[in-house]
Amino acid sequence: MIVKVLGILDVFIGLVFLIFGIFDVFSEGFIFKLGLILLFKGFIFVWGLSLVSILDIVFAIIILISTVMAVPAPIIIIISLFLIQKGAFSLFPSG
Repeated sequence: MIVKVLGILDVFIGLVFLIFGIFDVFSEGFIFKLGLILLFKGFIFVWGLSLVSILDIVFAIIILISTVMAVPAPIIIIISLFLIQKGAFSLFPSG
């Protein structure tokens, strides 16, 4: 159950960051909070030295940076697609 909730959170953050980066619809404060949530989630699961958790931390830092300076569109798209696909895969049953 928790995996599905975290997956939905990843999809949500990915979609919101994509919309923010391309259309600048959401406020910087909201994006900053989502970046902090992703950073916290990455730190919780990094103890297993998972590459995905390390990428969560790196991408969260980039999301946090995007609230104060412009990030190139290809970086925004890569981060968003990674989060969306990671979240989508966690929603499918394994096995």
